[in-house]
Amino acid sequence: MRIHETIIVGSGFSSFILSQILKKKYKIISTNSKYINFLSKRKILTSHLKFFSKKYISYGAYKYILKKSILHDTLIHGGNTNFWGGICDIAKISKYINLLKPIFQLKKINFIDTGSSSINKNLFQIQSLGSNNGNILNCSNYFTNVIKGHLVSFSSEKKNLICLKIKKKIIKNYYCKKLILAVNAVQLIDILINSNIINDNDHIRMTEHKFNTKITFSNKNIKNSKIYLILSYSLAGIIKHALGYQKNFNKYIFNFLNLFPIFYHQIFYKKKILATYKVDKNIQAIKEISKKTDFGFGKSIHYFNMRINNTIVDKKLKKINKNIYGISSPFILNKYPGPISNNLIEKAFLLNKKLT
Repeated sequence: MRIHETIIVGSGFSSFILSQILKKKYKIISTNSKYINFLSKRKILTSHLKFFSKKYISYGAYKYILKKSILHDTLIHGGNTNFWGGICDIAKISKYINLLKPIFQLKKINFIDTGSSSINKNLFQIQSLGSNNGNILNCSNYFTNVIKGHLVSFSSEKKNLICLKIKKKIIKNYYCKKLILAVNAVQLIDILINSNIINDNDHIRMTEHKFNTKITFSNKNIKNSKIYLILSYSLAGIIKHALGYQKNFNKYIFNFLNLFPIFYHQIFYKKKILATYKVDKNIQAIKEISKKTDFGFGKSIHYFNMRINNTIVDKKLKKINKNIYGISSPFILNKYPGPISNNLIEKAFLLNKKLT
């Protein structure tokens, strides 16, 4: 029986950052949908597909019944970095900046170079190293030590080992001393149900900052004391963002598009909103509890602080095994409104310190 020191499950941004700084030996489990395409398609969870982005489908045994909220399952190698804008608040990660220089480069956002802008002067776009054309970082291109498969469930074994059931052509057992979960909220829920950590009738709650969008024909400041951050896009930025195009157009086209006075604003509010879901194993569904869910929850895709029956998900895992950790957005306890990448970077560095 082979025992791995560390296994990271997931191949999104949080997994990428940790894999770049982790000094211990590790393997990464990256889902390939062909291993689970016998399960039901969940089209309701694949709502942010874009023209130039890689296509993906959410598969799972549990369907989602949603009325007021929106959830996403980017079941694809690289996770949300296949679609995102890669914005980071560098003021929140200032002590890690020098350590990040060998991993990616940062470009201060502005309409001329990135098609985006903000009053917050600490917002930078995360770009691939050596990028001369504004290539937004897509971490799917940089992973090593990858095992293609899908984590179905895990359990704690004797001698403090963790057993992972990985679906490839067949289900195989993998063993590790430390398990790190870097998966999105939907995938985490699937895994925890299969691992008997989330049970029938359990309530799952998550938090998000209120989020809205607005189109204007002027870039004058939108004033509202309830607003924490506004991220604005010029016409060139709007087209890039809408199509999922992760590099700049020809500079002449880019500059020409920016002549048109139309702006798209992402507005992040100070107010936190909540969503609550209930597991119903009789009909194999995750049902939104609408009276405990704020309308529009999930629009920003930056939901965090997952709780199971009001217990922080990390504490639930520690009861199973002290060497199970989480670094993706469901494990973030608190954050400022706006970009979540700086929280994921901080989470990865703090875990790396704990593991060394």
